[in-house]
Amino acid sequence: MYVQPSAPRDIGGVIDDAIKLYRASFRTCWLLALIGSLVSGATVVYLFSRFPAIASVRDPAQLLGLLQSPSVWSWYLVLSLASLVLLNGIIACQNTLAAGSGPLTVGQALAAAFARLHWQLLAIVLWMLYFGVCALIVIAPMPAPLKILAVLAWIIYAIYLWGMVQLWTVALFAEPAGTLRAMGISWGLIRGHWWRAAIILTVGIIIVLVISTVFSFIGGLILVASRFDPMSMLIGNALISAVERVFVTSMIPALLVAMYYDFKLRREGGDLAARAKSLPTG
Repeated sequence: MYVQPSAPRDIGGVIDDAIKLYRASFRTCWLLALIGSLVSGATVVYLFSRFPAIASVRDPAQLLGLLQSPSVWSWYLVLSLASLVLLNGIIACQNTLAAGSGPLTVGQALAAAFARLHWQLLAIVLWMLYFGVCALIVIAPMPAPLKILAVLAWIIYAIYLWGMVQLWTVALFAEPAGTLRAMGISWGLIRGHWWRAAIILTVGIIIVLVISTVFSFIGGLILVASRFDPMSMLIGNALISAVERVFVTSMIPALLVAMYYDFKLRREGGDLAARAKSLPTG
């Protein structure tokens, strides 16, 4: 059973808490990840069976032409929405455990995810608008050096902005908040701790990449030893990736949830210290 720490932890402690939360939530989260893997696996199998030429295409322009079919984009849209809902369901489940409210069932996690889907879609629209600014910079009639500087400034601020609001999805489930308020909560928690948050998340991503690489390596050895034809190799790789996602999908969400509550404890502790200093003495 997962127990939330009562005091802020160091970087290693936060990662250790994330591992404990991952284990405690795996009973429910693996089912959500499995559903996502089945959906994505079915999509890949459908695409390769519907467009067998994909396996032999080497020209990027020809491949793009094959993938411009309305049915392909319909499947991609369904897959994207399903992945978003299932990922939110994992965060909902892990947040409930971290908050000490007990585990959620798969149905309860999905219901919580659907209830906040519109806030997620609003965030996507906001990010698209931000990326639209970059497109405007690129097409704007300005000298090349100035345009390069503007794009670099956009990229740097995008990285900074991403770092400040990276916990907003957790705040969406942990607090009664919509998109903008959740982003504001994340901003308040990370303010003054940007590098610490970036390091923790980077370490978590590296761990996930190592595990994914091991899965891919072992799966690749099995496929090569089996001497399948190219189409079977592609489908086999998709199935191996689906199995891998069952185990790794909930890792980064668990880290984000652990980070959220650690930064919340850190912020609340700082606020209490500031209030204590402001009290009159004597």
